Amino acid sequence: MQIIFGVIFHFIGGFASGSFYIPYKKVKGWAWESYWIVGGIFSWLIVPPLAAYLTIPDFSAIIKHTDGAVIGLTYFFGVLWGIGGLTYGLGVRYLGVSLGSSIILGLSSVFGALLPSIYYDIYPKSGKDTFTDIIGSSWGQLVIVGLLVCVVGIFICGKAGMMKEKDLNAQEKKRKVLSLRLDWGLPLRLSLVS
Repeated sequence: MQIIFGVIFHFIGGFASGSFYIPYKKVKGWAWESYWIVGGIFSWLIVPPLAAYLTIPDFSAIIKHTDGAVIGLTYFFGVLWGIGGLTYGLGVRYLGVSLGSSIILGLSSVFGALLPSIYYDIYPKSGKDTFTDIIGSSWGQLVIVGLLVCVVGIFICGKAGMMKEKDLNAQEKKRKVLSLRLDWGLPLRLSLVS
């Protein structure tokens, strides 16, 4: 049953991650900073405490009895996560959705899967898998093969997206040239549109 819940929660998370851009289609005239901060206010400041309050019994008492150092670390890592989200937005803005997302997701999947085990290789802790354990076991090698498959898939998606963006940009340039020629009353050559 736990596996089914895991699949369901991953589906919900994937859907939320893939659809959070939908409202941005309605605010095309806004600067990216404006809609990013509006989305951030809801997704970082409003929804998490509300969801915790609605789903965790006696949530406020838990927060009151939590050590200040733990809350400080929570805020610190939250700020780091926010900086990561901001730089993701900048990466998508300057590299395009296809290339930016591919690079960012590829790096996140590889580093997120391997860095903790490398850390535990340097600072061993009982019950934690090290990078040496991963390389030396069949399940770990399967994880590495899975990471390679993910990276190859992300590379292919990024390449396809870049090809699509290049094709769309070429079509847009042709439309602009066609529009200028029609606006200025210049003769239209079929070689420009074909």
